[in-house]
Amino acid sequence: MITNLRFENFTVFDDLRLSLSPRVNVVIGSNGTGKTHLLKAIYGLGLALQSRRGGKSDKEFSADVSQKFLRIFLPEQNRVGILHAKGARNPGRLTLENNDDSRISVSFSGRSKYFEIESSAKGSLTSTQPVFIPTKEVLSLVRGMRHLDHDQATLEMIFDDGYIDLAELLVRSGEDNTHSRMEDDPRLSSILRELVALVGGRYQWTEDDAFKFQPGHYVVKADPARSGSTVARAYQDSTVTRFVPKSPQAFSSSMTAEGYRKIGILHRLLSNGAINPGKTSVLLWDEPEANLNPKLMKKLVQVLLELSRNGQQIVLATHDYVLLKWLDLLVDKGKGDHVKFHTLYRHPQTQKMDVESADSYSLISKTAISDTFAELFDADMKRALGE
Repeated sequence: MITNLRFENFTVFDDLRLSLSPRVNVVIGSNGTGKTHLLKAIYGLGLALQSRRGGKSDKEFSADVSQKFLRIFLPEQNRVGILHAKGARNPGRLTLENNDDSRISVSFSGRSKYFEIESSAKGSLTSTQPVFIPTKEVLSLVRGMRHLDHDQATLEMIFDDGYIDLAELLVRSGEDNTHSRMEDDPRLSSILRELVALVGGRYQWTEDDAFKFQPGHYVVKADPARSGSTVARAYQDSTVTRFVPKSPQAFSSSMTAEGYRKIGILHRLLSNGAINPGKTSVLLWDEPEANLNPKLMKKLVQVLLELSRNGQQIVLATHDYVLLKWLDLLVDKGKGDHVKFHTLYRHPQTQKMDVESADSYSLISKTAISDTFAELFDADMKRALGE
């Protein structure tokens, strides 16, 4: 799990230092404070640390990591120097440290074409690659991204690698194993059933090379072949979980609500093992609330907390007051929950980007979100009182 980050002279950051919770981290800030840049940089560094286990030379590794960062950020110029903070005289540097003492640091100047990289990864890493879910949903886009007649160059000009990598993870095989994995892991079964119940069905990759929505729900039934054993078994050992379609008709993903598709992304990644709590690296999600009905947010937060209880480190970026308050209110310290809030803001004296971190949302002072909702409440009260 990621423990510490430091970004020096990188895009909007002069010197940002961040300690992450092993459970849930929430990044808050006004537009332009670098929330998405922060998540993308974590994603790029995490991928680089995982790929360091290969047998490539230092030069090849540097070229690959540099190109990946350019694909993630998609600047107009094809050199990493474009990511250097404007006006900064000192080199840029990004550093990520994990709790297993693995570490990666990339440095560059405003003129650099490639990163200079220092890494302590020795091939002992146990987690798989990080997962980045961007703001816009991807399920309805996957068919076009993978169509035989698509133009790859045009695709890469439109979508950065956050979208393209996620599309590849979504079509990854492994869903056939979902039922057996649910039976082996009742915690995973509970999470998947909750996600399907939220949207009233599931999204599946079909033979038509497209995602379709199948209305239905999961049921848990007794299995006579297993429950008849004379050996005492736990409840889950004598039951099977199956998806029951509501009707044989499936719908194109584009015909379903975008908010449902975002829930479907999480369900799909858990179903095929792309997200495997306790084994996968960090889950990064940029504005999970986008196009999501506020009524669904409480359940989504409960699912995210359950994932974190099972060993999944999570970093979210959000603008949404409802999501923030549910994250604050639903924390159960008796279950080991920990939500750490990080507010990015521009320091009034130095005008440099800074961060304030706290273990409770109520302890954070520098957030425009709560200020805006307080202003709305005051305006509503004034109108109600006839002022």
